[in-house]
Amino acid sequence: MSDMFSINHYRYFVYVADTGSFRLAAERACRSQPAVSLAIREMEERLGQPLFIRANPVRLSSFGQSCIALARQLVAHADLVAGTMGRMARSDTGYLSIASVMSVATHWMPGLLQAYRQLYPNVMLNVHDDNSEGVEQMLVNGQVELGLCSVVSQDSALAFQPLYEDEFGLVCHRSHPVAHSVSLAWGDIASLPLIGTVAHKQLRTRPEAAILHDRPLFIANMLTLLAMLRRNLGVTVLARLGVPPEQDDLVFVPLVEPVIRRTLGLRTMAGAVLSPSGARMVQLLEQALRTAGPAGPFSA
Repeated sequence: MSDMFSINHYRYFVYVADTGSFRLAAERACRSQPAVSLAIREMEERLGQPLFIRANPVRLSSFGQSCIALARQLVAHADLVAGTMGRMARSDTGYLSIASVMSVATHWMPGLLQAYRQLYPNVMLNVHDDNSEGVEQMLVNGQVELGLCSVVSQDSALAFQPLYEDEFGLVCHRSHPVAHSVSLAWGDIASLPLIGTVAHKQLRTRPEAAILHDRPLFIANMLTLLAMLRRNLGVTVLARLGVPPEQDDLVFVPLVEPVIRRTLGLRTMAGAVLSPSGARMVQLLEQALRTAGPAGPFSA
């Protein structure tokens, strides 16, 4: 049935889902409200299923909920193709949207962006930071072209290129009794006031890390987590690069028996053809990794 609809049909479907309003969707599309309503009605008639429940706000039907991710991917791909062709026509000018976890944002990203801008000053860069789960979702939603993160979901629509490994350890305030330990076993930290975080989803298959799950306190935001640690209100487990630089009041203690490592890498949509701007960013990062020290590329 895909040949029944133009890309604008799918675009209007996404806009109505995003805004909850045919009027707002029409404003976003720079079309009249009747034109948008007619396109949605055509889709529903040909599909034989309602896409929306007409209410205030307009809501996706059960069928619409099952279709919206596919429509977003199609619209994002169409925009990527159009944008790539335009960027190719404009030579070194272009646009690149990239997302990374805080580990990369604080340790690598400043140097990476500085080097990229020196080489390609006319490319407009849009940079996001989030946890790995959020980075993956931005890729799936078409918000970014490149993601630097770890694998959280096993979504086959996403590809992963490993780039760097670091080990997990306990992070605590420097005044905490275990702060001066050379290393700790996973069993040693079971009785400590552990704070759960999104990063622990990477460890869900490891029995040694079962103590991290279903904690009484869970913090998804890294800034809030760091504030709690700096006030010595708990401890947590992070990968080594998960601790931002210049956090002198926090200590990283390696966890052993066993040592568990996480892999940072490049996330893209599977089978996607990168824009010239995106391909240049990947090339620059790969070149830097080949000569990087133990802290990774562009680290201070």
